[in-house]
Amino acid sequence: MLKVLIVDDNDNNRLTLNLLLEEVDNVEVYEAEDGQIAVEMCVKQNFDLIFMDIMMPHMDGFEATKLIRQVQKKCMIIALSALDDQVSKNKMLSLGAEDYLTKPIDAELFCTRIKHYIRIIRHRDKETKTASNVLNPFNTKVYSRNTTFRIEKEESLGEFWDYWLNGEKNIIDLSDCVRLIYGFGLWLLKNEHSFTIVMEESPEKVYMMLLHKGAIKNSIIKNILLKHFAHAKYILTKEMLSFQLDIEKKTPLKVQKATVEISDEAKKVLEKTHDNVLSATEYIDNNIISFMGKIDGLEVINDEIDKAILDFERDPNKRTATIICENFQEYADLLAELVDFEHLGFSVQTLINFLSTLTEDQFEKTKVKKLSSMLLNLLHDLASWRENVFITRVARDIHYLDASLLSSCIQIEAIFEEKSADISGDDEIEFF
Repeated sequence: MLKVLIVDDNDNNRLTLNLLLEEVDNVEVYEAEDGQIAVEMCVKQNFDLIFMDIMMPHMDGFEATKLIRQVQKKCMIIALSALDDQVSKNKMLSLGAEDYLTKPIDAELFCTRIKHYIRIIRHRDKETKTASNVLNPFNTKVYSRNTTFRIEKEESLGEFWDYWLNGEKNIIDLSDCVRLIYGFGLWLLKNEHSFTIVMEESPEKVYMMLLHKGAIKNSIIKNILLKHFAHAKYILTKEMLSFQLDIEKKTPLKVQKATVEISDEAKKVLEKTHDNVLSATEYIDNNIISFMGKIDGLEVINDEIDKAILDFERDPNKRTATIICENFQEYADLLAELVDFEHLGFSVQTLINFLSTLTEDQFEKTKVKKLSSMLLNLLHDLASWRENVFITRVARDIHYLDASLLSSCIQIEAIFEEKSADISGDDEIEFF
């Protein structure tokens, strides 16, 4: 059953819409004679479709649309007005209305439009489907649309920059990500490599990918990321660098009209701030009770990994290294089940994959000692994470370890690089 709200100070206008909506199946109609009342109603319950008059005596449709859009993101707002002027139309659309109808309402046009509105609303209620030919390695449930830049000259790279940064995009860390890709892009163009940048999107994330066809060494990319974007959530393959960015939830604007009285309940909702921080207490109470037995078992795994690292330091060989990987794998498997820790799980799995590729001729004494020390520090971080998130629950943000652990994994891999990344001369990549 679709819930429809008619907002209009004129009784006859509301009656007209009611009569037209009687021809539509599975619709429940509500009414508000003023924008202020409509806002109050939207705070208390969700609506699928709102027909919003513009000119009303106490709170007009402009103000009501702005406030309603802050508490109800998915509802469809259709502006209704006797003012058939482009200025009013553009203003309503900029505030969050999705279409604009002029009064008096044409019955035939209304019936055609309402069918399309309902069809779109039904699609919104469905879970995001897996798009075909998904590129990003983080998530297959993305919108079917994407944005692609094919870069063959510096002007195209400048266009990429302007598209993302010349205007409000509400994406966390967007400037860091774009700046990094721009820097890599300049180097690729300087060395006569064309490349592609692709963006995919889900309701809460943006995935930005640089397809460089292996033109940049992974060691160079890792070192630059560690220096310029250490907390980045990324996945690096031989031919593609993929970033995952969070879409920022806007803090609703406070009502500034002195003549408008909003209830305390409405103010509480309208002024609520939103961010991506999730406390340990909130996370465990709402999501994780069924996993606590496995979480408790991590204490034993920690002890086993600690022992395996010390055995490896005393006798560095393929067998003792494999035991470390097998124990870390239990961590990785559990993190894979805890979907909120996908980035943390990826870091641990990447470390395991790297350690498993090491050969005994790489186990030089100084490298083994450094590797053991860094693995013990990483293990200590994981033990603290378990304690702070799941035992004492004092962590204000359950993701506080993500960036640190990823940096540790990158530094561990760097121990065994034949040489540090040389970013001078022909390999120079500039960042600003």
